[in-house]
Amino acid sequence: MKYPLFSIILPTYNRASFISKAIESVVSQIYDNWELIIVDDGSTDNTKEIVLSFYDDRINYIYQENKERSAARNNGIRNAKGEYICFLDSDDYYHETHLQRFSELIKSKKFISGLYFSGLSMNEYNDCEMIYDTSNNSNIEFVLVNSFSTPRACVSSEILKKYSFDETIRIGEDTEFWVRILGEFPLFYHNYRTAIQLEHDERSINADVFYCDLRTKKHILNGIPKKGISNKLRKNILSQCYFNIAKYEIRRERKIQPIFYLILSIVKQPKHVQNKFKINLIIKLFFARKKTKHLIQ
Repeated sequence: MKYPLFSIILPTYNRASFISKAIESVVSQIYDNWELIIVDDGSTDNTKEIVLSFYDDRINYIYQENKERSAARNNGIRNAKGEYICFLDSDDYYHETHLQRFSELIKSKKFISGLYFSGLSMNEYNDCEMIYDTSNNSNIEFVLVNSFSTPRACVSSEILKKYSFDETIRIGEDTEFWVRILGEFPLFYHNYRTAIQLEHDERSINADVFYCDLRTKKHILNGIPKKGISNKLRKNILSQCYFNIAKYEIRRERKIQPIFYLILSIVKQPKHVQNKFKINLIIKLFFARKKTKHLIQ
């Protein structure tokens, strides 16, 4: 039996309004040696009916009780037969050249086991190249600095026999996963924006996202040896997390919480170029009576 070169893992939960576009983008791939594993994480809408309306024997549907997306991805990985594993979120999609570009990149690297990734477009395909300068960064620093969502990734199945997503992490689980992998395996990328992320209301961000992200970043940094990344980057990552929380709390019309996190952000990076702006925010918050949302546009 011939196994596919690519297995695409698509976890989903109540995304019936989006998933058709995601599936169609896989079916429309120029490179056709793939399988698509859709892991339904306990959907209560008509996701199953939509998935089963696609008559393609390369599409496999798996239902599980709701356990969150990391568990769904791990379930898909366990059922995958491909030599390389790609990921797709049910509200995103691929350009038709996505797998073709990966196959060319993998071939150019002589099928080395590693972490491969593509460029990313927002809302619609943009074929402009993205040029990354990695000369001054380790691979681990690179994925910590750059946005590296799962639809951009392609991982050798050999790696996934050893590594899996941490199911205890809700936000930033992908970054934590890449960092562990890159402690042992190389990183490769192509510059084409073949993964497309859709912006929509259901991607709404709440405070829990920012607090969870802070916990995840602390967990990641604690697991990296001191020589693994620069101390400056460690401080910058935490400073940005504190600043993100402060901005969100300002939008919630809070005063004490954003002042606290703005101070933490400044303390972590006392020479940061944004600190003047942060200090001005603290002053404005201190004297603000009620409304604070206007301070952050």
